[in-house]
Formats: sequence, structure tokens, C-alpha cells
Amino acid sequence: MNAHVTDRLSAYLDGALPARELESVRAHLAACGTCLRAYEELGALKALLGGLPDPVPPPGLAERIRWRLLRQAARPQAGAWTGSVPRGLRLVVACAAGVLVLLLPLGWIGGQRSPREAPLDTDAYFRDYLVLAADHPLADEVTPALLTGEGVVQDPALR
Repeated sequence: MNAHVTDRLSAYLDGALPARELESVRAHLAACGTCLRAYEELGALKALLGGLPDPVPPPGLAERIRWRLLRQAARPQAGAWTGSVPRGLRLVVACAAGVLVLLLPLGWIGGQRSPREAPLDTDAYFRDYLVLAADHPLADEVTPALLTGEGVVQDPALR
């Protein structure tokens, strides 16, 4: 015996089954009392529901729905700015961001876009720093000696 066809009975009753399934359901109903009883109950229920009067909407329902839809349409939507930006511009911005995200680090790694190193003259830096520090009221007695080079003990181990 075939499997029960209760899941297809509503479509069979409405005439919405394809032709190949229509014949198999009809043959099954002829052979299966359980499915035939379910089909008859479903047909009786459909006839009862069809005899009911159409529901009457409450007065003013259509007007309330219309005003609610108008209010909702006037409210700014989240992400509404994407509709005002042309698709081509969004694509260009996305591609530019992709290039920056993917290729800029490669340039840094390869040294192509790294900052140029300026030679650092440590002696000039030290002298300029000491000149600025000499004007400071907290400068000690060692600063003038370092500026002139007098009294500075040279450590041979540092050469």
C-alpha cells in the first residue's frame, strides 16, 4: 500500500495538484479508507466555511491603515542614505578602500612607502639641547663645561 496522502488532500480538494499527482491521490483515496475519511471531513469543513458571511471591517479601518502607511513612509529609515548614493560611486569607494587595505601594507613591508631616514647629527643635537637647557634657570654647572668642551673627561673605553 502507498503512503498516506493527507498532506496533499487540501491541494487535491482545491484542484491545485499537478496531473501526475492527481491520479495517484485519486487511486489512493479509492484504496485507503483513512485518507478517504480525512478527505470527506476536509470537504465538509470547506463547505461550512464557504457558507459563512464575509467579514465586515470596522468603520474607518481603511483610513487608519492608509494614515499609518503614510506616517511610516515619512519616517527616516535606517540605512536610507545608500539609496541616495549612486551605485557606481559606492563601487568606486569600495574598490579604493580595498586597494588601501590590501596594497598599502604590502608597500610598507617592501619598503616602498616607508619614511625616508634623515641622518641624525647627534653632536649638533646634543649642543642645541644644551644651549636651550643653559637658558633654563635649573641648568647646573656642568652645562657650560660641556658646551665649551673644557673639563670634560674623555673615557678611553668609550672611543
